[in-house]
Amino acid sequence: MSRAFRLPALLLFLFLAPPAPAAEAPAESLKDYIVRSTSRTAYGIYIGDKKAGWEVDEVLLGKHDGKEAALLTTQAYLAVTVDGTKSVIEDKTAVYYDLTGEGDVLFAEQRTTEDGQETVRTAVRKGDGLVLTTQVGERKSERKLPLPKGTLALARRLEDWLKTAKKGETFDNWTTAWDQDNVDVKETYTFKEKKTITLGGVETEAYSVQTVSQGAKFDGQLLGDARPLVGKLGVMEMRMEKEPLAKKLDDNVDLMAATSIPVDKDIGRGSRVEKLTLELTGLGDYPLPESARQKIASRKGDAVVLEMSRDRPADKPAPLTDAERKENLKATAAMQVEDAKIQDLAKEIVGDEKDPLKAATLIAKWVYKNLRKSYDANAEDALTVLENKAGDCTEHTLLFTTLARAAGIPAREVGGVVYVSGDKPSFGWHAWSEVHDGTQWVTVDPTFNQVRIDPTHIKFSEGEEDQAYLNVAGKLKVKVLDVEKKK
Repeated sequence: MSRAFRLPALLLFLFLAPPAPAAEAPAESLKDYIVRSTSRTAYGIYIGDKKAGWEVDEVLLGKHDGKEAALLTTQAYLAVTVDGTKSVIEDKTAVYYDLTGEGDVLFAEQRTTEDGQETVRTAVRKGDGLVLTTQVGERKSERKLPLPKGTLALARRLEDWLKTAKKGETFDNWTTAWDQDNVDVKETYTFKEKKTITLGGVETEAYSVQTVSQGAKFDGQLLGDARPLVGKLGVMEMRMEKEPLAKKLDDNVDLMAATSIPVDKDIGRGSRVEKLTLELTGLGDYPLPESARQKIASRKGDAVVLEMSRDRPADKPAPLTDAERKENLKATAAMQVEDAKIQDLAKEIVGDEKDPLKAATLIAKWVYKNLRKSYDANAEDALTVLENKAGDCTEHTLLFTTLARAAGIPAREVGGVVYVSGDKPSFGWHAWSEVHDGTQWVTVDPTFNQVRIDPTHIKFSEGEEDQAYLNVAGKLKVKVLDVEKKK
């Protein structure tokens, strides 16, 4: 299961966008604006036809450092099973906004608990920016941030736009993702239509929009104050409900069953496949990546014939530019490349090996052997993975990519699907890595201890901020046209 398919990311538009207060008259102060907009709104979160979680958003007038401020809170809970293992994620976020000027962020605290492990992020105003502190257990880190682009004034402008927009017009909004390197996440709203609906026995105006962020498309129906009434992203759906109903969940919501892609025949062990020709339907206009090992042979309507082969040396070298090399060696919030523990471990694993691909092979083998395979040991950063020594493909990929960068090997996370054999053969969402050996990008799957991966890995994305593939989740079907195996 790729990290981009992790539940907080999949619910990007649900968890990160604060509920926007109602539109103001020009002379209305921000304080009056918040007082009039005080509300508490609950949502049920569905995966397929089952309710897996809930979210409660609240807008109210509060105090920060003894002064009145707008307070926006979000509480969310999600519980799924993955391969028979239960995974639970809880989130509590409180953000205080200034009641003067543009209504900038004054303070924020986010507490996220994944399978019993808590991450606390606290953002405190300092000068003209913020200092963001992240704490996992006893470990703390700090980084400076500019003030987020998401403000109360921007939320009001969104509401004003909703009331006057015409079909096809767009509006750029910003939300805040405290766990990402760039906490500002752009959302582009495209207006579809205005409707009059009956809500609680009262005729109410509602606005149909499509919101695109990091490539993912959220189709929703909003009320006049920009609160979602209902919305859908891939296999996930949110519905405004009364709080007791929103918190009444179904048992054993199987994430794998909801997101896996059925295939018409069993092709056996993927590691023995040399070439694979598939027909994919349900892609729509999705721009599936191509490479030497992944080529689109034909495309007709909704059907794509895809030719897959085992990764192999390239015919022509494609060295990285200085900028590309720097980008794929850098430390990030999730990859603490410069941390002494990471640096020391990378040196210990690689030793005197100078060849980038041989060094990457040593790192992949270490990660494969030393991480316990588990679906209930979710972690948001490489140091936590190293401390837990457990995880699924996302943790394996995160730690491998971080160690490779620490060893001076350009590396990046990629996501896609991989073939799963069994009674119900399918392709399941998966994560792996690519390293650059000086001449080309080479695929490495540390979960399976594969270097130059087999043809049953279909690539969809690069990096956690590439989430366009969520648009086809739950829609894809795969038909096997031809298989060539090792003799």
